[in-house]
Amino acid sequence: MKLYVVRHGKTNWNSEHKVQGKTDIPLNEEGIKLAQELKDLVCKLNLDLVITSPLKRALETAKILVDDKVKIVIDDRIIERDWGLNEGKLLQDVDRVKCWNVYLNTCENNIEKVQDFLSRISLFLEDIINKYPDKNILIVAHSAVLRAIHYLIEKIPVDGDLTLMSIPNLQILEYKI
Repeated sequence: MKLYVVRHGKTNWNSEHKVQGKTDIPLNEEGIKLAQELKDLVCKLNLDLVITSPLKRALETAKILVDDKVKIVIDDRIIERDWGLNEGKLLQDVDRVKCWNVYLNTCENNIEKVQDFLSRISLFLEDIINKYPDKNILIVAHSAVLRAIHYLIEKIPVDGDLTLMSIPNLQILEYKI
């Protein structure tokens, strides 16, 4: 299986450096434009299926990237992590290290615990690996989801710190499983 993952296009909250979480925010003009520019590259991936989060910013991105040429499946399991009372706050005002340490596993401010989040994404990954073992799959989701996928495939660091990876909007990562 070839698994391609891409973070949705930019939103106004991305530009304002705010935590989005499950808040359902659409793409902004820049996000739409950059997704359209990525479309030619995605077309060359020979995709069998696209799986997307139900949130507008991911679903809109998926539709732009494949332009109805590949089947799109919406999967609620890859909705963004619930950031609780942190949603809408500036990123700089949230202790990301604390929120992303597997061993601390905090639920401060009603955030979805990182271990629960990783379990949700792990079940999703196991399911698609079993259903589509010989397929080329594109996942269009959110930075937290893609971070979880990366660390589940590449292994969680010994110190449990999952903040080391940065996931820009519309960057495609590839994994061979």
